[in-house]
Amino acid sequence: MKQHTIGFIGLGNMARAIIAGLRGSAAFEQADILGYDRNEDKRAAFEQSFGVRIAADACEVAGKADVLVLAVKPQGFDALKETIEDCLKPGQVLVSLAAGKPLAYFNINRGADLPVIRAMPNVNARASASMTAISYNGRVSKDQLERVVALFDAIGSVRVLEEEKMPAFNAIAGAGPAFAFAFIDALSTAGVRAGLPRAMAQQAACAMLFGSAKLVAESSDHPRALIDQVTSPGGTTIEGMHALSRLGFEHAVQEAVAAVIRKEADMQ
Repeated sequence: MKQHTIGFIGLGNMARAIIAGLRGSAAFEQADILGYDRNEDKRAAFEQSFGVRIAADACEVAGKADVLVLAVKPQGFDALKETIEDCLKPGQVLVSLAAGKPLAYFNINRGADLPVIRAMPNVNARASASMTAISYNGRVSKDQLERVVALFDAIGSVRVLEEEKMPAFNAIAGAGPAFAFAFIDALSTAGVRAGLPRAMAQQAACAMLFGSAKLVAESSDHPRALIDQVTSPGGTTIEGMHALSRLGFEHAVQEAVAAVIRKEADMQ
């Protein structure tokens, strides 16, 4: 099978998570990965830690990559497009990781001819456990789509969906890890407050959250039904659930998701 070059412009936290996940997968551990970032320290770190070939500039990456991943901040996209539009390689597929930049954003000048995929992985790619949503325009071929799906499948799981569903999905799967980390930290701190060593409390919180997510994913029961199975009448757990309800836990989570969706809309 012909080896394809995967190019990354921007070597920040998300690129690190994806590349770390790829290097940990059998399918991509030897992949040809070419990258560039304006920060010299990042370039050196990615070359040393992940075997990324470092390009001289963004234009070189754009000219050599079969799959070109744009991993810069959304506010840097206008300048980046201008930099690379005359360097793009024929037959390549462009993968944008930028929130708030719809597929139509690339239908400008030379961008009108580009096969473009929007992909929103999450930081759990570092543990090969990302939940990535992707959508694509009509210029993406079957082979290009399969290639990009395989790339993100190597770092977790993938859902292909209509672009209008991306903001809601990404608010859950993309921003959700931060919410989950905050929940783990809160549980761990509560354990410390109750007398447990922090390492032990954090281990308990992580194992609980992992197991609970696995049970929901594999069970045919609604989460509410599972809650009923844990909360005995007059027992201890129902007291905790009552406290969460009284303090607005569910409302806070829903408002957090809504806030992420609103912010993405503001960025367009």
